[in-house]
Amino acid sequence: MEKQIKLPNKAILKRITIAIHSLIYIYPILGESTSSYISNTYIINLMITIILASISIIDIDRMEVSNFMLKLSAVILFTFLIINPFNISYKQITNHLIATITVFTFMSLLSIIGKKITQRTLLGNGDVKLFALGGALLGTSGNYAAIAMAFTAAAIFSLVGRVFNRLKPWQAFPFAPFICISVQSVWILDKDWGIVEFFVR
Repeated sequence: MEKQIKLPNKAILKRITIAIHSLIYIYPILGESTSSYISNTYIINLMITIILASISIIDIDRMEVSNFMLKLSAVILFTFLIINPFNISYKQITNHLIATITVFTFMSLLSIIGKKITQRTLLGNGDVKLFALGGALLGTSGNYAAIAMAFTAAAIFSLVGRVFNRLKPWQAFPFAPFICISVQSVWILDKDWGIVEFFVR
C-alpha cells in the first residue's frame, strides 16, 4: 500500500510566516539599529511588513498572489516617489526602475521556458509581479540578493519537505512567502547582516 503523503499544515505555515515577518520588523527596534535599506523609518518599515505579510498569508491560503495587494503596493510606491521624503536621487530612481523592468522581463521568460520544458507552472504571474515589486523597492543589487535568497530558501523548504515526506515530487507550494520574507530581509536587515554582500558581491 502506498504511503500517505502528509501535506504541510496551512495554519502552522501562516503562524511561522507571521512570526518571521514580525521578527524581521522588530529586530532594528530591539537592537537599536539604524538598519533600513534607505533610512531608519519604523512607520514605513511597518507598512512594508504588513503588505508583504498579507501577500504571504493570502498565497499560503489560496495559492495565489493577490492582485489587489500588488496594485496597492504599486500605488504606495508611486506616491512615495512623488513625495520623495528622503530626497532620493534621480540616479537611484532610475536604478530601481531598471531593476523592475529587468526582473519582470527575466522572470517572465523564466516562467515561460520552465512551463515549456516541464509542462508545469513553476513560476506564476503573481510571483513574477512580486519580484518586479521587489525591484522597485530594492533596486538592482538588493533585488538580486532577494531573488537568490528566495530561491535558496524555497529549495531548502522543498528538500526538507521531500525528506520528511511532506511534499510530493513536483508538488506546488506557496512561493510568495519566500519572496516577501527575502525582500523584507534585504530592506530592513541588509546593513547589519550584509545580505547583498553575501549573495551578490
